[in-house]
Amino acid sequence: MKKIYNVYFLCGFATLGGGLFGFDISSMSGVLGTAAYTNYFQVGEGQYKQGSITCAMPFGSLVGALCSSFIADRYSRVKAIQFSSILWIIGSM
Repeated sequence: MKKIYNVYFLCGFATLGGGLFGFDISSMSGVLGTAAYTNYFQVGEGQYKQGSITCAMPFGSLVGALCSSFIADRYSRVKAIQFSSILWIIGSM
């Protein structure tokens, strides 16, 4: 595997994760008020269910961040990134 030593490229590539997470959160905030969302999840007047669904995204990130080091140490970092990418794709569908 070719090693990349350009610090700016590495930092720019690393910021993509934060950008994708921000895109995730912002797209969710746009969906919260739509009629399709409120009808499907039957949110209605109760804000507790809506808050729980919104809270699940950062909670999943916390669990993934805590588990990722153990998975990477056991199976390798490449396999861990491949597995998490597959989970990301499945979750976005």
